[in-house]
Amino acid sequence: MSITERELLLMPNRESIAVLGDKARFYFPASSDGDLLLALKIGFNDDEIAAALEAGGEIVTGYEFAYYYPVSLRQAGVKGWCAYPGHGFGFALSQGIAAFVEAVSYVGFHEDIQRCYEEQERKRRDYEEWERGRRGRWVY
Repeated sequence: MSITERELLLMPNRESIAVLGDKARFYFPASSDGDLLLALKIGFNDDEIAAALEAGGEIVTGYEFAYYYPVSLRQAGVKGWCAYPGHGFGFALSQGIAAFVEAVSYVGFHEDIQRCYEEQERKRRDYEEWERGRRGRWVY
C-alpha cells in the first residue's frame, strides 16, 4: 500500500469534463466512486488543461492510492476522494483520506476473497457428500 503525492485535475461536475474530449472517457470513466472528479494532471496537454480551467476545473495537490475493491461514500464515511474500480487506483485531497479509503477498500477486497473461499469450501463439502451417497447406491 503506497500513497503518492500528485498534481491532480479537479473538475466541478460530469458536464464540465466534456471539454476534455475523448480523454474524458478514459480519465473520468462513468463508473467512479467517491464524491469528486479527480484525474492526474500529467495525462492532459496544455490546451486541455486550459479548457478544463475555463470550464471550472482546478489544479490541486492530492494523493494517489491503490483501490482494491469498490467503496461507497456511506461505507467510507468521508468526502474528498474519488476512485475508479476498473483502473485500480483512486485520488484524495488529503493523505489521511487516501489512507483511510485505501484501507476500507482493502478490507472489502479481503472479505470478498474470504467469502469466495468459504463458498468454494461449501461446494466441495456438498459434492463430497453427494459423491458418497451416489457411490453407496451403486454397490454391486
